Amino acid sequence: MSNELKNELRNEKGQTLSEFLAEYDPSLYEHPSVTVDNIIFADIDGRSAVLLIKRRNHPFIGCWAFPGGFLEKGEDVAEGAARELIEETGVHGVRLRELGVYGRPDRDPRGWIITVAFTARLPEGQLPKAADDAADADLFYVDCDSAAGMTGNITLTAKRSATVIKVPYSIRDGRAEFIPAEGIAGDHSQILADALIRLGMINLKDE
Repeated sequence: MSNELKNELRNEKGQTLSEFLAEYDPSLYEHPSVTVDNIIFADIDGRSAVLLIKRRNHPFIGCWAFPGGFLEKGEDVAEGAARELIEETGVHGVRLRELGVYGRPDRDPRGWIITVAFTARLPEGQLPKAADDAADADLFYVDCDSAAGMTGNITLTAKRSATVIKVPYSIRDGRAEFIPAEGIAGDHSQILADALIRLGMINLKDE
């Protein structure tokens, strides 16, 4: 259907699309802010690892998080994710795959903020380097409980330091439920568990 024909269609008030948009009030609905997060995996020494940055600013200052940030006006979400990844870590040329959308009303103390999470593999030969509002960037080895089931723990061990983060997880309807983890920002523990489910590193079936 052509755009001209679409504009001639009328709603129950007898309005064309142009007439409807002319009187539409965007303030009728609250507008959430939108962010993007990148879960970048790598294979190091035969082990799986994930890229995390240490937050330089509030909220979650000093916690480890996925590289990401707010979309700019008029920016596509995938373009924004790629831009934020470059700005915070220098990593570029990745093939992003959408993981999911996270919108718990209380997920960010700054207000109603929805994030779109992407996964990708770290391109061979690229070494992440902290920049922009990231105080540090490091690759963390990922180890999951060997036992299958609906609950367990993920252990993240930094490659360059002795930092170890324990991330509990609980599975419901094939997705992780939010369980806070010390040392990791906000609901990034839930996002990580969902990414590991997709990779098959967390087994949803009891053995």
